[in-house]
Amino acid sequence: MKRIKVAGSNDVKETQLHAVQANGQSVLLTRVQGKVCAISSKCTHLGLSMKGGKVVDGVIQCPWHGSRFDICTGKNLNWANSFLGIPMPKFMHGMIGMGKKPAPVPTFKASEEEGAVFVEMP
Repeated sequence: MKRIKVAGSNDVKETQLHAVQANGQSVLLTRVQGKVCAISSKCTHLGLSMKGGKVVDGVIQCPWHGSRFDICTGKNLNWANSFLGIPMPKFMHGMIGMGKKPAPVPTFKASEEEGAVFVEMP
Protein backbone atom coordinates (compact mmCIF):
# COMPACT_ATOMS: atom_id res chain seq x y z
CA MET A 1 0.00 0.00 0.00
CA LYS A 2 1.12 3.49 -0.82
CA ARG A 3 0.26 6.41 1.53
CA ILE A 4 -0.43 9.53 -0.55
CA LYS A 5 -1.10 13.12 0.51
CA VAL A 6 -4.24 14.18 -1.38
CA ALA A 7 -5.69 17.30 0.27
CA GLY A 8 -5.54 19.78 3.08
CA SER A 9 -7.70 18.98 6.10
CA ASN A 10 -9.68 22.19 5.58
CA ASP A 11 -10.60 21.09 2.03
CA VAL A 12 -12.68 18.15 3.29
CA LYS A 13 -16.08 19.09 4.72
CA GLU A 14 -19.19 17.31 6.01
CA THR A 15 -21.81 16.52 3.30
CA GLN A 16 -19.54 17.88 0.53
CA LEU A 17 -17.50 15.84 -1.93
CA HIS A 18 -13.88 16.75 -2.61
CA ALA A 19 -12.52 15.00 -5.72
CA VAL A 20 -8.82 14.08 -5.89
CA GLN A 21 -6.50 11.86 -7.92
CA ALA A 22 -4.44 9.29 -6.04
CA ASN A 23 -2.13 6.78 -7.68
CA GLY A 24 -4.00 7.15 -10.99
CA GLN A 25 -7.45 6.68 -9.45
CA SER A 26 -10.24 9.19 -8.96
CA VAL A 27 -11.21 9.35 -5.28
CA LEU A 28 -13.95 11.26 -3.45
CA LEU A 29 -13.37 12.56 0.07
CA THR A 30 -15.87 13.77 2.65
CA ARG A 31 -16.29 13.89 6.42
CA VAL A 32 -18.78 11.78 8.32
CA GLN A 33 -19.16 12.80 11.96
CA GLY A 34 -15.73 14.47 11.77
CA LYS A 35 -13.94 11.44 10.27
CA VAL A 36 -12.48 11.65 6.74
CA CYS A 37 -13.73 8.91 4.42
CA ALA A 38 -12.38 8.08 0.94
CA ILE A 39 -14.31 6.17 -1.75
CA SER A 40 -13.71 5.44 -5.41
CA SER A 41 -15.52 7.94 -7.60
CA LYS A 42 -16.72 5.16 -9.93
CA CYS A 43 -20.16 3.71 -9.26
CA THR A 44 -20.11 -0.09 -9.51
CA HIS A 45 -23.30 -0.04 -11.59
CA LEU A 46 -21.89 1.36 -14.86
CA GLY A 47 -18.55 2.84 -13.79
CA LEU A 48 -19.82 6.42 -14.09
CA SER A 49 -18.45 9.15 -11.83
CA MET A 50 -20.30 9.90 -8.60
CA LYS A 51 -18.59 13.30 -8.30
CA GLY A 52 -21.94 15.09 -8.77
CA GLY A 53 -23.68 12.88 -6.21
CA LYS A 54 -25.28 14.01 -2.98
CA VAL A 55 -24.04 13.02 0.47
CA VAL A 56 -26.59 12.74 3.29
CA ASP A 57 -25.93 11.05 6.64
CA GLY A 58 -22.79 9.32 5.39
CA VAL A 59 -24.48 7.95 2.26
CA ILE A 60 -23.57 8.94 -1.31
CA GLN A 61 -26.15 8.67 -4.07
CA CYS A 62 -24.96 8.20 -7.64
CA PRO A 63 -26.40 11.04 -9.73
CA TRP A 64 -26.93 8.80 -12.77
CA HIS A 65 -29.07 5.88 -11.63
CA GLY A 66 -29.67 6.44 -7.92
CA SER A 67 -27.53 3.69 -6.41
CA ARG A 68 -26.69 4.53 -2.79
CA PHE A 69 -23.55 3.54 -0.88
CA ASP A 70 -22.19 3.99 2.63
CA ILE A 71 -19.38 6.42 1.88
CA CYS A 72 -17.06 5.05 4.60
CA THR A 73 -17.50 1.31 3.95
CA GLY A 74 -18.61 1.26 0.29
CA LYS A 75 -21.54 -1.04 1.16
CA ASN A 76 -24.40 -0.89 -1.35
CA LEU A 77 -27.61 0.29 0.32
CA ASN A 78 -29.88 0.71 -2.71
CA TRP A 79 -29.28 -0.37 -6.30
CA ALA A 80 -30.13 1.56 -9.52
CA ASN A 81 -33.62 2.94 -8.93
CA SER A 82 -33.72 6.24 -10.85
CA PHE A 83 -32.61 7.87 -14.07
CA LEU A 84 -30.73 11.18 -13.85
CA GLY A 85 -32.25 11.80 -10.43
CA ILE A 86 -35.83 10.98 -11.44
CA PRO A 87 -37.18 8.08 -9.33
CA MET A 88 -38.53 5.20 -11.40
CA PRO A 89 -41.28 2.72 -10.48
CA LYS A 90 -40.10 -0.48 -8.82
CA PHE A 91 -40.96 -2.61 -11.87
CA MET A 92 -38.32 -0.66 -13.86
CA HIS A 93 -35.46 -1.11 -11.35
CA GLY A 94 -34.27 -4.35 -12.96
CA MET A 95 -34.12 -2.69 -16.37
CA ILE A 96 -32.20 0.30 -14.98
CA GLY A 97 -29.83 -2.12 -13.23
CA MET A 98 -29.17 -3.76 -16.62
CA GLY A 99 -28.92 -7.20 -15.04
CA LYS A 100 -25.97 -6.25 -12.84
CA LYS A 101 -25.94 -7.43 -9.26
CA PRO A 102 -25.54 -4.87 -6.45
CA ALA A 103 -21.88 -4.44 -5.56
CA PRO A 104 -19.94 -2.33 -3.05
CA VAL A 105 -17.71 0.56 -4.13
CA PRO A 106 -14.02 0.32 -3.16
CA THR A 107 -12.99 2.52 -0.24
CA PHE A 108 -9.55 3.57 0.93
CA LYS A 109 -8.13 4.12 4.40
CA ALA A 110 -7.92 7.86 5.04
CA SER A 111 -6.02 9.65 7.79
CA GLU A 112 -5.09 13.18 8.81
CA GLU A 113 -1.74 14.46 9.97
CA GLU A 114 -0.46 18.01 10.45
CA GLY A 115 -3.32 19.60 8.49
CA ALA A 116 -3.15 17.17 5.56
CA VAL A 117 -5.31 14.26 4.39
CA PHE A 118 -3.65 11.02 3.28
CA VAL A 119 -5.14 7.93 1.62
CA GLU A 120 -3.64 4.46 1.37
CA MET A 121 -3.76 3.20 -2.21
CA PRO A 122 -2.96 -0.23 -3.66
